[in-house]
This record gives sequence, C-alpha cells and structure tokens, in this order.
Amino acid sequence: MDLVQVSRSQLISEVYECKKMLYRLINLPEDVRSNISNSLLPYLSMICDGIDNLLQTEDSVVLSSLFEDINGKSFTTLIKKIRASSKLLTDKKNLRISIKMLDRETKKFHDELIKVYTEEQLAFIKAYGQDDLGVFYYKNKPYANSSQINLYIKPFNSTVEEVKEEIFKFSMQVATYINSFCSGLEGHTLPLLKQEDYITNLDCEDLVSKDYIYSEENQRNIFNNVIDKGISLYLLNMQCQLNFALNILDLIIDEHPLKYRIQLLIYYYSVQAINFAYSSGYLGELEELKETITAVIETHKRIFNSSTFRNNLFHYKLFTEFEHSLSKNYFEVMVETLTSVSLENLLTTVYKEMDIVEKLIKKIIY
Repeated sequence: MDLVQVSRSQLISEVYECKKMLYRLINLPEDVRSNISNSLLPYLSMICDGIDNLLQTEDSVVLSSLFEDINGKSFTTLIKKIRASSKLLTDKKNLRISIKMLDRETKKFHDELIKVYTEEQLAFIKAYGQDDLGVFYYKNKPYANSSQINLYIKPFNSTVEEVKEEIFKFSMQVATYINSFCSGLEGHTLPLLKQEDYITNLDCEDLVSKDYIYSEENQRNIFNNVIDKGISLYLLNMQCQLNFALNILDLIIDEHPLKYRIQLLIYYYSVQAINFAYSSGYLGELEELKETITAVIETHKRIFNSSTFRNNLFHYKLFTEFEHSLSKNYFEVMVETLTSVSLENLLTTVYKEMDIVEKLIKKIIY
C-alpha cells in the first residue's frame, strides 16, 4: 500500500469516527451542543481539508467547492482558515501581535454589544462595567471561552448579530460533507453505524457558563494583577483547550486516533504558548513557577523532537512511509516509530503533562 493509500485509509477511519461524534452532539440540548461544537470547529475543518487534499475529483476539483458561499467566502476557504485558527496564536513569533489581536477582537465584541444601548444603559455600564468575556465550565473547569471562539469564527468576518446564523450554516455544511463522505462507504468499506453508537453520557448539569468584565480595567473581575491581562487571556485560551481535551473529548469520541490526534495537537499548541510567554519575559515575576515551566517545555521538546511527527499530526497526507504491522493501526505505528515510545506510554505521559500545564496556567492567571 503506497503512502497516499495509507493516508486515505487513516483519513477514512477518522472521518467515520467523526460522524459518530457529530451524531452524539446532535443528541445533546441545543445550547450545550453549540458550546461544545464551537470548540471543535478547527478540528472538523481539519478533517474536511483532509478530504479535499486526499480525495479530489478526476479533474482536480476539491469536493468542498460544491457547497455554497457563506458571507461571500467559499466553504473551501473557510475550512482552511478555521483549521489554522487553533494554531494562530502559537504560529506568531511576536507574542505582542497575538496579544494585541486578542485584545482587539475582545474590544470589537465589547463595542458591538453596547452599540445599541440607550443612554441609561451606557451610564450603568460606565459605572459598573460590561460583561464581555464568557467562560464555559465543565465540572468547574473552563473548557471554552468567547475570546477563543471569536478567534475560530474570525474568518466569517460577521457582526455579533449575524455570526450565529453563519456558524450554523458552516456547521451544517461540515456535517453534510462528512456524512455524505461516510454514506458511500458504510455497508461496504465501513460497518453501518447503529443507534447505540450515538449515545453519550454527558450530564448537562455539569456544564455552566459565567460572564466576566475584561475590557474595562477599572471593573475587570477576571485574572490577577500579577501579569498583563492580555497574557492571561492568551493563556486562558490554552487552559480551555486543555480541559476540553482532557474532559470533554472522552465524552464524545471513543478510544480512537481521531481523539489522540486532537489531544496531541492541543498539547503541542498549549506548551508552545507557555514557551512563548516565558521566553518573551512575560512570566519573569513568577520565579516560584520557573522550575515547573522549564520542565514542561523540556518534556514537550523531547516528545516533538521529530518535525515529521508534528507534520503527520497537522496533516492527513502523511510525509513518510513506515513498516506497517497488521496487528497495529497506522497511526499507532507512526507514533511509535517517530517518538520511540509506544502509543500507550506516550499518551500516559502527555495526559500527565497536560494536567500539569492546566494547573500551571491556573496558578499563573488567577
């Protein structure tokens, strides 16, 4: 089996698991579904982009081009930009640019919220502040926030009033794309999904949200005053992704390479963010945390020492062939070959490190 065939085989397996996950989300209450699915947008886009790259038509037309535009942008363009949004903050060498972007987007959201306020309402928020940062919690752990989601949906270039409808359109197109891709294979290459495959044990009572004042410094009621609030917001995005990977994914995805790929990517981005903040001098006052910070950075460097490993996580089109074992799936072989550690042992280490980093960020920003 050549490299393209292996890549397609791995993609098909993960798309199939993704369809199962989407149906589990559909069975959740609407408000819960939207909060969780918004956090998945970059990874759903990554899967759609994978289909485009590996399964073009005979005349090299990508399948996503068959969908209608959203707010003047093609579905193909949107999946590429939203796919990249999860790593946007850790792709920038100048951390100040990332922080300014987060502040700018939060301020934009704040201004759109108040633009229709009456004089009385404006006087009230001048005195008491305006909530402009929403944080979503699972069992008291933050797993998503409005700043992070605004970053993911930035490619829509929509107003606050319009964006909800456009996210819905995009989500429907993603689900249709993945579902239609699987439908042609189920019963042949893939087994038929059953009703019990769509059940999730997520208890909606464990999910709550809370709004905070962020933009107005005098009334701000989130984060400490030890470090810059922009860095705190930057790291909150990573803390939310970590908790999403550690707590939410287990409820909607089975033990499968799809889950491991997302978790490994989130781990990669999160420690990159810590590294950027630390090496740029933003955490210099936290001398008591220096040992922990440097330890998690060094472990991260050892795990991702191979650039091929990183590339094979970021893209479904694999870069290197490996000696395949019939007793293991290709994802497992790829991980073990490029890290010299079994997949099981690697995940044990990564989950431990993710927990350490999540707690570390909590100490830094609160």
